[in-house]
Amino acid sequence: MNLTISAIEGVEKGENKTFSEFPILIGRLPDNDFQLNDKYVSRRHCTIYLDDERFTVSDLKSTNKTILNEKSLESPTYFTDGDKLIIGRNLLVLNYN
Repeated sequence: MNLTISAIEGVEKGENKTFSEFPILIGRLPDNDFQLNDKYVSRRHCTIYLDDERFTVSDLKSTNKTILNEKSLESPTYFTDGDKLIIGRNLLVLNYN
């Protein structure tokens, strides 16, 4: 399975990246798989992994939370194709096939 992360609003607007190996890290540091250069994003903000053919996103105790479809993540959460993720001031769309 492939996952494409597309930034549709925010500091990284227009950035797209497709992944086929998991887990992936999202955060402010340059060695993250998907870097968001935004002061409201933690150095290691969240992770996405593939679990039994389903994708899961997990907040890594970030300062400003990870929000999936307008709900703050309290525990690892499955997501579906087209769901939206807010990290810092960035709105991301998650698409997979």
